[in-house]
Amino acid sequence: MNMSINPSGGVWAEVAGQTRAISQFSQAAAAARDLIAAQNRPADLMTAPENATPAAQTDSGTNLAAMTHSWLVVGPPGSGRSTAAKAFAAALECEDPDNPGCGICAACRDVRQGTHADVSVMTTEMVEIKFDDVKALVQQAYRRPVRGEWNIIIIEDYDRMSEYSSNLLLKSIEEPPERTVWVLCAPSAADVLSTVRSRTRLVQLTLPSPAAVAELLVRQDASISPELAAEVAAAAESHVGRARALAYDPQLRAERVGMLRMISQMSSSAEAMWTAAALVKLVDKQAEALRGANDQEERAKVLEAFGLAADTPDSRLPRDVKSALRGAKLSETDAHRRARRASFDTWDRVLGDISGFYRDVLLAQAGSAQPRINLSRPAGELVDAYVARVGTGSQSLAETTARLEAIRRARRRLMGNGNTTLDIEALCVELADRNRAKCKVNGR
Repeated sequence: MNMSINPSGGVWAEVAGQTRAISQFSQAAAAARDLIAAQNRPADLMTAPENATPAAQTDSGTNLAAMTHSWLVVGPPGSGRSTAAKAFAAALECEDPDNPGCGICAACRDVRQGTHADVSVMTTEMVEIKFDDVKALVQQAYRRPVRGEWNIIIIEDYDRMSEYSSNLLLKSIEEPPERTVWVLCAPSAADVLSTVRSRTRLVQLTLPSPAAVAELLVRQDASISPELAAEVAAAAESHVGRARALAYDPQLRAERVGMLRMISQMSSSAEAMWTAAALVKLVDKQAEALRGANDQEERAKVLEAFGLAADTPDSRLPRDVKSALRGAKLSETDAHRRARRASFDTWDRVLGDISGFYRDVLLAQAGSAQPRINLSRPAGELVDAYVARVGTGSQSLAETTARLEAIRRARRRLMGNGNTTLDIEALCVELADRNRAKCKVNGR
């Protein structure tokens, strides 16, 4: 079989800055084509050992050991784990005979839109993936593909799965059905049980550069200017999802700058308390907006399954669709868990923004030429004004370092189910610029 793979085009164009991973997945997609063609011994080939030699090749030179039935995609938040997993799934299901992952055929489009019958994506907005959901996936793993060549199951946030649920999944990975492919996504291999990790092929992603993220945003949407793309990519610290959200939402960008302004101007315990209250209110608002967006997405998926447009008003929905929507609603317990997850994610982003501000301050104080996180004019001016006020001496450097450590401790407490209001109040008191308050008292 003569196949040409373009690692920079098709579905791979969506995967920013992951050349090595794209190469690994591309070779696997090519090998998968030859595995399907070799109908006389598919079982032997699918269980090729991890250390198989290049001798196991087809006439076209494809290394059959490049393909396996279970994958583990790891990388820091924002590296694009789920995007890479879905691109791989599209390449496996692709209908183009010469270019796996063409990005043009109906199968590639359906996988990217989440509507392909043979590709299932398990994601959760809860703190933990539920056991019943994992059990359903294991059962699904034993069905034959109905449209394409592979039955593919992607589990995002695998690190949110309990050990009990992981052990249930283990048997399906140990004794895989012939045409099923598991793709697990987690921040690091250490987040995965060793028994599961040893039975998967590891794909390591790195955090893409801000330039790679900016280029991706501009390529996907010509309405995003290169200047804005560069600003949001830096502000999001190369997190593609956050960068995209900032690019599309001017209010979110304005709220981010307003939050940094409050943080940078605190000079007393009273101002710190006021700022903490404002931060809690801001995060609650943004977390609620995030939950609302997720609810709308779920509603759209139900309507799409019935062949209806996402903006169809409730008054025009058939009875069976209304019943399906009611069945999709979360229980009170699940709604509470979703709210906690949205709150955790929003606080993680906000504390990351605050940490990025003080990182820029530290770089300026040290005279470093490292690129800044805050490139936009208002945010950059806040950094410059703060540095001008607190100075660049060794004492100022030590104080900035202490503030970064305080943010790290607050982050750990919040993720550990601490009292949010008290933790943020304590953090703001530690961040407040007492030297500025002394200058006010002394009339300087």
